[in-house]
Amino acid sequence: MKQHDMYHNSFEQSYREPFGAAPKGSNVSLTIDVHNHHQVQKVVVHYIYDKSDEEQTKEMDLYSEKHYYNSFEATIKMPDVPQLVWYYFEIVLEDNTFFYGRISIEESGEGVMYEHVPPSWQITVYDPEYETPKWWKNATMYQIFPDRFHVEGDPELEKAPKSSLMHTHWENDPYYIRDENGGVVRWDFFGGNIQGIIHKLDYIKSLGVTVIYLNPIFEAESNHRYDTGDYHKIDPLLGTKEDFEKLIAEAKDRDIEIMLDGVFSHTGSNSIYFNQRNEYDSLGAYQSKSSPYYDWYIFHDWPDEYEAWWGVGTLPTLNKEVESYQQFLVHNEDSVIKTWQQSGMNHWRLDVADELTDDLIRQIYQQLKTENQSSVLLGEVWEDASNKSAYGKRREYFLGGVLDSVMNYPLRELMLDFIKGEVDAYFLDRRLQTLREHYPREYFYALMNMLSSHDVERVKTMLDEFLPDDLSDEDRRNIIQQQIKALSLWLYTFPGIPSLYYGDEAGLTGGKDPDNRKPFPWGREEKELVHWYTKIGQWRHNHAALRTGSFKPHALHDDVYGFERWVKNGVDEFGKKANNEHMLYLINRNYHEEIEVTLSIRKGRWQHMLDHRMYRTKKGKLTITLAPCESMLLRHIH
Repeated sequence: MKQHDMYHNSFEQSYREPFGAAPKGSNVSLTIDVHNHHQVQKVVVHYIYDKSDEEQTKEMDLYSEKHYYNSFEATIKMPDVPQLVWYYFEIVLEDNTFFYGRISIEESGEGVMYEHVPPSWQITVYDPEYETPKWWKNATMYQIFPDRFHVEGDPELEKAPKSSLMHTHWENDPYYIRDENGGVVRWDFFGGNIQGIIHKLDYIKSLGVTVIYLNPIFEAESNHRYDTGDYHKIDPLLGTKEDFEKLIAEAKDRDIEIMLDGVFSHTGSNSIYFNQRNEYDSLGAYQSKSSPYYDWYIFHDWPDEYEAWWGVGTLPTLNKEVESYQQFLVHNEDSVIKTWQQSGMNHWRLDVADELTDDLIRQIYQQLKTENQSSVLLGEVWEDASNKSAYGKRREYFLGGVLDSVMNYPLRELMLDFIKGEVDAYFLDRRLQTLREHYPREYFYALMNMLSSHDVERVKTMLDEFLPDDLSDEDRRNIIQQQIKALSLWLYTFPGIPSLYYGDEAGLTGGKDPDNRKPFPWGREEKELVHWYTKIGQWRHNHAALRTGSFKPHALHDDVYGFERWVKNGVDEFGKKANNEHMLYLINRNYHEEIEVTLSIRKGRWQHMLDHRMYRTKKGKLTITLAPCESMLLRHIH
């Protein structure tokens, strides 16, 4: 037999029904076409339960004989316990046996023939009782690094850590002062504060934002504050608990939610709990084995040899299995989660979620939902969250009752690889369809999608780095501007929650940390970009199809990708009422050539959202010429 003698495509419902993830206990029908060869004895589907590594087989039924192919079908029942199920096919001939599996573990869709057990397709089996909050699937996010956003009033410099360096000019670039071993010995601060965020809430609202995600705000020694000193206290340099509660209230008045960064995998060495330098009035784990916090940490040789996050001595790792720590974090009346719930804080982003146990994450999730069902728990995960393994365990983030969302770094990587010309539209489409197939729909529409964050280079800098040196400065600026508009429009019209990292809308640049954490350039913004982000924020707010509408992708040319979003019959993908509408996004990543594409689409007229150009279908097809580096959003006109 040859490669083309068999075919299965997990993206097509004629071969896998239903598409994508499956509820626990449901049935999934699988079909494979095999060349009508007289030597075929039987076709078998192998499927493996991930939790038990138990393999089962089922002989497939011949249900169709057309042309040169026979179609074999089998229906398999999903387990009653949420988990991953893996499957592949075995084709038994009179004198040989072949297997059919997917091309790689990172890519679904079509398969290839093997002479050995192949990579398997994945079915994510989830608990359908768990839904992500409706408001979240409709959200638009703004991420703020608090020290660098805005100062309101005079910075209270005397409240800065003793080892700090305070910038006297907001326009300065951030930098680290390190010792001979590379450790930071003095942290630089610009004095951004909570009152500064409150002062800019109307500006943030004008961008169409409905949730602000704040990097850590608890007392700490560093400017990034991932080295928590006291989980129950707002960093004095940022303000007070009352300031934070005012921010929550003022934001809510503008229909904006606040999400906090929860750093629960490690603390600072200079903290109430560890107290390495004896700067807190507490008995820290570093000071005594009799400390109430001693069991929270993992010492190899007390007190100086201990587990630390990525070996950074100022970030001693917490033992998340210790009951007293879990009680402190979640269950005590004055626990961290309950304390801030009393202040109106309902939503958390979990730093390095894979370093927390699923059990602890589940406890946090349950406490949040007990107080407020619309609470959101988001995790920092850099890979495909559906099959993520960490510390020898498969994670259950999206099986139900663990997380509501994760940061969608795979989307960011694919978008940038595409715009840089490293992958074509067909590769891009297969990888995005794989993510869509792996994630239950509730979660695919709840992912935090971003181009920049505090942990990666800013998008403007990334784009500038890959362009060739022989471009004129003017051409370079124009291309980057077009690319930023194309990528941001993509982000704001794709399923999930678009996240705008503070300053990106103002043209802020920045390489790796700390350069990606520059102060917001107030008074020096790129007005054209601010206007653009305001406009696309309004489009997303005004059109339900761009938030919770159905989705259909199109790979139309090596350089052209696009997708449709629509609502019909008055309901969205989740059965919620919404206005009927149909939108089309297209991008030509080629900055040298215009490209003409044709696609089958709904009949009628299509209007360009920005300049109101009109396009008309002919015989059910729409033909459009995209200028170099052009992107567009079209709306169907009845």
